[in-house]
Amino acid sequence: MREIRQLAVNDYDQLVPLLRNAFPGTRFALLDGRGSLKERFIATQQQDGTTEIYGLFEHNRLLGSMKFHHYMMNVHGTLLNVGGIGLVAVGLLHKKEKVGRDLLTYFMRSFREQKTSIALLYPFRVDFYRKMGFGIGTMVDQYRLHPSSFPNGGSKKQIVEVTESDRELVLDCYHRYVERTHGMIVKTELEARLMFADQDQVIVAYKHDGKVEGYLAFGFKRLNPEDNFSPHDLVVNEFIYETPEALSQLCTFLHSQADQIERVVLETQDEYWQHLLLDPTNDCGNILPHAYLASHITGIGAMFRVIDVRQAFADLASHNFGGLSMTVDICIRDQFLPENAGSTIVRFQDGWASVCEGATPDVAIELDIADFSSLLMGAVPFHRLMQYSAVRVSDERYLEQLDRLFYTPRKPVCMTCF
Repeated sequence: MREIRQLAVNDYDQLVPLLRNAFPGTRFALLDGRGSLKERFIATQQQDGTTEIYGLFEHNRLLGSMKFHHYMMNVHGTLLNVGGIGLVAVGLLHKKEKVGRDLLTYFMRSFREQKTSIALLYPFRVDFYRKMGFGIGTMVDQYRLHPSSFPNGGSKKQIVEVTESDRELVLDCYHRYVERTHGMIVKTELEARLMFADQDQVIVAYKHDGKVEGYLAFGFKRLNPEDNFSPHDLVVNEFIYETPEALSQLCTFLHSQADQIERVVLETQDEYWQHLLLDPTNDCGNILPHAYLASHITGIGAMFRVIDVRQAFADLASHNFGGLSMTVDICIRDQFLPENAGSTIVRFQDGWASVCEGATPDVAIELDIADFSSLLMGAVPFHRLMQYSAVRVSDERYLEQLDRLFYTPRKPVCMTCF
């Protein structure tokens, strides 16, 4: 008989070997590196009230694990409670026994019962999670840039190195950015503490009138670990800026590192990033047919899932859907969460949405929950889903209006790793 429950202290003896086999070679730096892995897991759980670790047990034997994250995320300008899941692991002897499916289904239903409408995760396999109904979010580009590629704005006078004493100023800057940026997640207290507890991380900030209006958190990576005098890369962990001047001075700081740093390595979800740089090409030297210079590698980051369609529209009551007035029957296919499947009739009045069951729709659309999740989050436009035959429309005269209805000027940006 299978049982899913939150882990007790004694269960961590089974969790540690399960994780080590599921993620071989991974370093779990949960606190400061001291103590056994079991002790660090327990200590973290005691300190962090926003997470819980669950296990799937059979006859008291741990077959799989997952970690719940209770976050606040900006969704189209509204801060919503969302559910994150990480640390999904299945025992080596129990692959292909639907352990992962059972864990994910329990996760989704648990947060749905809490009136949470949106969940997210980082995939270990995109196809697995797409089948579970998670839609692809914003693509992440990793650049390897020579420092001289950053624009030299002529001044970095207001760039200072910050320490624990500046913690609140830095966090204020981050959370102002969250309030303005769709997809961003509020830092938990533990994340805020760990940000300044990492001795290998340097944080420099742009200060103006006593406020931090932008900052860089980064570390150094020696290119040849065996050589003390080997060149280093500067690896950016966070890059936040509120104003053009903050961005300019932070870029000038990076530009000034050219005599010591081989490459600046950073990930960005800004699809226009190359327009900022003098030279956005990387150091691989590849040329794509017929004369395109390689600039970055691209990866899939956060995947999103609407776990309660009706609740999602209630949560987004303050979001305007294109200023349009129309009634749409949204028919969702949801194989893994059948209570979320079926028809939801939404009336849009001057762009404001409300669920109106029984109303007569102007048009009906049908699509899979994964594609709907990407559409609602603004990660893909409606017309693209039409081109890919991912959505059916009862009346094609409404195609342009449907495209405007779900249009968002910016894709979701998620910088929180979990």
